[in-house]
Amino acid sequence: MAPQQIGTPIPTVFSGEFISPAMSIPQGSMAPIIQWTSIEEYLTETLTDDGLLQQIGTPQNLAYTRLMATNPGLDPNTLQGQIDISQRYSLNSIYYSTSGPSMWFSRENWLSVESPCGWFGVTCDSNGFVVEFSLRENDLFGTLPSEIRGLSALRVLDLGDNFSIYGRIPQSIGQLTKLRSIILDANSLGAELDNSGTPVSLVSNAVPEEIMNLENLVTLNLETNFFGGQLAFNLISPLTNLESLNLRLNYFTGAIPSNVGELPKSLLILDLSGNTLTGTLPTEFGLLTQLQELRVAQSDASAVPKGTCIDANSNPKGCITGTIPSQLGFLTNLKVLWLFENHLQGVLPTELGNILTLRELMLFTNSLSGEIPASVTGLQNLEIVDLSTNYLGPALPLPFFQKPSLEVLSLGINIFADQFPTTFNLPKIRTISLHQSINVTGSLPNTIAQLTTLNSLDLYSCSLASTIPTEIGNLTALEAFDAEFNFLTGSIPLELSRVESLESLNLNYNFLSGTVPGEFAFLQRLTFLDLGFNYLTGSVPPELGFLLQLEVLNLGDNSLQGRIPNDFLGLSSIRKMRFERNRLTGTIPKQLGSLEKLEEITFLNNTVTGTIPPELGNLELLTSLDLAYNLLTGNVPESFAQLTSLNFLFLEKNKLSGIVPQGICILTPDPLFELVTDCEDPNASVACSCCTSCS
Repeated sequence: MAPQQIGTPIPTVFSGEFISPAMSIPQGSMAPIIQWTSIEEYLTETLTDDGLLQQIGTPQNLAYTRLMATNPGLDPNTLQGQIDISQRYSLNSIYYSTSGPSMWFSRENWLSVESPCGWFGVTCDSNGFVVEFSLRENDLFGTLPSEIRGLSALRVLDLGDNFSIYGRIPQSIGQLTKLRSIILDANSLGAELDNSGTPVSLVSNAVPEEIMNLENLVTLNLETNFFGGQLAFNLISPLTNLESLNLRLNYFTGAIPSNVGELPKSLLILDLSGNTLTGTLPTEFGLLTQLQELRVAQSDASAVPKGTCIDANSNPKGCITGTIPSQLGFLTNLKVLWLFENHLQGVLPTELGNILTLRELMLFTNSLSGEIPASVTGLQNLEIVDLSTNYLGPALPLPFFQKPSLEVLSLGINIFADQFPTTFNLPKIRTISLHQSINVTGSLPNTIAQLTTLNSLDLYSCSLASTIPTEIGNLTALEAFDAEFNFLTGSIPLELSRVESLESLNLNYNFLSGTVPGEFAFLQRLTFLDLGFNYLTGSVPPELGFLLQLEVLNLGDNSLQGRIPNDFLGLSSIRKMRFERNRLTGTIPKQLGSLEKLEEITFLNNTVTGTIPPELGNLELLTSLDLAYNLLTGNVPESFAQLTSLNFLFLEKNKLSGIVPQGICILTPDPLFELVTDCEDPNASVACSCCTSCS
């Protein structure tokens, strides 16, 4: 039966908020209204594609069936009835389209006879209109149905962090003209998924043109999805109220269009990071004068890069090239500038010094060169500066070390050739890195004690030649100190044991002397201790056995003497233990076989005696055991056949005898990569049928 039309005055606008999809009549007018014969007819004509409603098992059919079971008395011929039908049916359709019955983490009150305003994730205004729909981190799996258009008063749509909403954004989203926020980050939109949730292909036109109709939109967050193709800023330019556009970590390709300058002048945040964009940075960025955050990095600062920016022939690929345009200096409201992991060249434009509001300057891993302009080092509001892995220099930008606002300063892997600073004015500093600045010389000054907020000090592979000042013990917030590959001399200051926050200490490859401080036992957060390749003497302090969190201990390549302590049972977290090339004596403690997380043990080139403890065969995670060049006697333990993770076993240059157990030769799942014993000639003391090398 065809719908009938009758003449009647009707209120077409309810509280100024809502117009039914079937009505577009100006408020207060007299006009015909369609008379619907049933809810099914109303839904078929206004909200859902013909046939889906009646097709058994479709989300639309299930949504309609549930609606009729819970609210069969709703009247499609009243405005309130249309509102209730539209909103319930839309929400029901979303529920079934995104695996609500089987996957959702929380579904409190969903599909009940109660008002949708009480359903989990649904917020209504005082008139009962759904204005916010938020099911963030709720395990939605499926596609967004076109029936979402029934939520005509919706202002906030947040379905982020579900990971498995896939396919296209429905074209009908363009009818939700009251939307202010669309938040769909961390999903699989733009891709098709298989039944296990694995993306199998990208889809085209995943962002519909109809998005241009959302003139009230303020936030559009599509981060971490599978949207691809070229950037289409013409879809965004009409959104004159847009303040935040986040397209980070997708699959957009090609050059950034020059019409980027036609994006809404209201735009405050633009994030294009983590895509595969090429070409140069358009000078038209300078037209977006209200921008506060601009991110055009190759990856996300908190994510693993999708790929390198350089091919096998050192040519740029899949990244931004050219120079940094001076027009960025017009962005005088900018607080955040990310251009890292591209292939930008040339000098830093002095015009960046015009951005007095700048707080984050992240330009690491490019090919920038020359001196850092004084206009940039003079910016007074900088909090994070990372210019590492470029060709900047040779003068070290000393004004950065006198900046009270600075929290992170990373300048490593450049061509600085200068003296390490001796004075600091960094009351908020958390990180200083001059990693691999081989031409930065001078000393580690006692004024380092002023940096009481410092968490990480990375001086790896500089050329500092001094003692470690005792004042370093005042850095009570320090968590990581790396001074490997320097020319540090003198003893290791006992004051370091006062830095109870310390988690990683790396002093490898220096000229340190004296003993290993037993006081390090007070560093109960320590996970990494590397004192290798120095001139340390004395014995291995048994107090190190109290370091319950320690994972890596390297005391190799020193002049340590005495027995290996038996008191290492407390090293319950230890994974790697290295004592090679010392003067250690005595036997290998059988207690090491109780350290079940051990992956690597090295006693190479000492004067260890006795037999190999069979208890070492209990170390199921052990991948490498090097006992070569000692004075060990006896047989290779049969228990080694249990070391199913073992890849490397070095036993040569000892006084071992007998036969290497056949079980070692047939270790599964993989055979040993290297097995070396004293089996070079018929008179050798060890017989081995599967050794990769004989000594």
